[in-house]
Amino acid sequence: MREAIVRTARGAGILPLLNPWAMLRNLWTHRELIVAFARREIQGRYRAAQLGLVWSILTPLILLVIYTFVFSVVFNARWGEQASESKGVFALTMFCGLLLFNLFSEVVNRAPGLIVNNVNYVKKVVFPLETFVPSALLGGLFNLLVGLGVWLIGRALIVGWPPWTMVLLPAVLLPVCLTTAGLAWVLASLGVFIRDVGHAVGLLVQVLFFTTPIFYSLDRVPRPYRGVLEINPLTHAVEDARRVLMWGGLPEWRSWLLLTGASAGLALLGYAFFMKSKRAFADVI
Repeated sequence: MREAIVRTARGAGILPLLNPWAMLRNLWTHRELIVAFARREIQGRYRAAQLGLVWSILTPLILLVIYTFVFSVVFNARWGEQASESKGVFALTMFCGLLLFNLFSEVVNRAPGLIVNNVNYVKKVVFPLETFVPSALLGGLFNLLVGLGVWLIGRALIVGWPPWTMVLLPAVLLPVCLTTAGLAWVLASLGVFIRDVGHAVGLLVQVLFFTTPIFYSLDRVPRPYRGVLEINPLTHAVEDARRVLMWGGLPEWRSWLLLTGASAGLALLGYAFFMKSKRAFADVI
């Protein structure tokens, strides 16, 4: 492993890899491969199951029912100050945050094994290993769209049709996708050299799950702790998702701009780290 790392360090510098246009051009060149791998992953996940893609609907629904019971019934949680708030409204509001977090957690949890589980491709010198991350992200977006369809049906039945601000959801998702991709590239690379990374990531994602305002509003968090939660890159995205999907409000554009800029930088750094370190993958695996 030491020999591989030394050899990598003597290669080309990392500065050329920090060119965002080069990154986008590389991914666009391999767009068909990215889509093909994403399609194969989605089909393979449910191919052996008798219910097939139905599981992608049942899984979030069952979890939603459990979370709604625990937080809305047992802990009597509410989004607003009205005691008459229905459990259906609580569930729909909570589901907005779950959709975004599930996208993030699905890709990040899989990231440490993306390379080590595809050893055959590592041995092929010309194969673009960096495409595994956007393929996994596309698979996560597919599951998000399925969940969003379930949410739309529920909102139409319980509250009514969603507001026009729903069209801004792609903008809300942009920083989440960039953050997820950046972290996934780093974790996919680290997973080759440090096999314990997957265990640590699973634990950290669980911690992040409860420190993201999914089951509660950020306004209800005491101020001494609110600043800590605001460091979480998913916090503002979850809050914006509820605004555009449930309440007909606009995203907090100032926070969105800052978050999008930071997440774009993280994605570029993660990509550069992966491209720099992937030269040593074949020597380690």
